[in-house]
Amino acid sequence: MSKDDYFVIVYQVLKYLYECLKDGKTPDQEQFENMNLRLNKDYWYYIIENLSKQGFVEGVYIKKTKDGKIIYYNEIQITPKGIEYLFDNNLMAKAKESLKGLVDAVVLFV
Repeated sequence: MSKDDYFVIVYQVLKYLYECLKDGKTPDQEQFENMNLRLNKDYWYYIIENLSKQGFVEGVYIKKTKDGKIIYYNEIQITPKGIEYLFDNNLMAKAKESLKGLVDAVVLFV
């Protein structure tokens, strides 16, 4: 899987939100938004919108405008369903391994 694959991005988002939950921290808006820097806006919105619709995250609000959509986050957090998906889904395990492989490759070239 490539670093911009849907399941890799979903894994990163859910992992970050789960770590914030465990640490008792509010997700940092800027850090959360920085996850989408390498993605086009429509793709990022698609991912976040579907995470919300599937019940994996809460605190996502979508406003439709004449120019498309705008997504707002108000205390975004992972849900119990999102935690279960993060740990029990085979594609999440593959995404985790892909990210580990990318980190290992970067370490080799540094």
